[in-house]
Amino acid sequence: MNNESGINREELHAFIDGELDPIRAAEFAKLVASDPALAVRVAAFRSDKQQLDRIYGSLSDLPVPPEWLQRIRDASVPRRQRFSSVAFSRRGVLAIAASLLLILTVNFGLVYERSSVTNEDAIVAEALAARQDSTRPEQSLAVASTAPEERNQVLASTLSMMLKAPDLTKLGYQLANIRVYSGVAGGKAAELAYRDSQNRLFTLYLRHPSGPPRVDLVERDGMRICVWQDDVLGTVMLGEMSAGEMARIASLAYSGLTL
Repeated sequence: MNNESGINREELHAFIDGELDPIRAAEFAKLVASDPALAVRVAAFRSDKQQLDRIYGSLSDLPVPPEWLQRIRDASVPRRQRFSSVAFSRRGVLAIAASLLLILTVNFGLVYERSSVTNEDAIVAEALAARQDSTRPEQSLAVASTAPEERNQVLASTLSMMLKAPDLTKLGYQLANIRVYSGVAGGKAAELAYRDSQNRLFTLYLRHPSGPPRVDLVERDGMRICVWQDDVLGTVMLGEMSAGEMARIASLAYSGLTL
């Protein structure tokens, strides 16, 4: 961000949302016109917001359940204390995490990025190794030659729970293959690899969790990493994309796992 011009992230998104006062909005428009990098950033955030509105806009008409509001208010409690005192079901974590991701991306054009994902994070290391083909799979399933029921059965038998391969065609990604790994934390793991029309790779790595529930989103060397873990399933989503795009595809992928 161009701090020399006195622009911060909040003001940037207020400008995009039309919430600046007229004088500051006019000043901001001049800055955008004279700064190509800033103009590109504004255009990118507007594009993300339009796509989010198109895909998730109808959610704004739904009432927010009171228990969700209470849990969001409880977010001010330290994380360690919160997870030690509240037992989250998979459905509850999905609902809260999806809500928070969508609220942050739709209303503010950003997602919550945190630094708790480190090189010692085992599930992330496993997901990266699988994506980079540095780990040999126990089984590889070519999607083109298998029926959806067979793919879902592979996931169910690998992780001992009822799962299905998410349909990401709404965001332009087609499932290419499924690979199964053994000898990882939690027993076995599965990697689902998706490709878009430009051959960009998005991978979804699944295994049983080895830590508390969490939703983390970070960027490392151009790779966006989303760790979405509840009390029964740990997932790592990897792709070279913007934070907004990862928030959209992560929400769709995670919710699409449930039969």
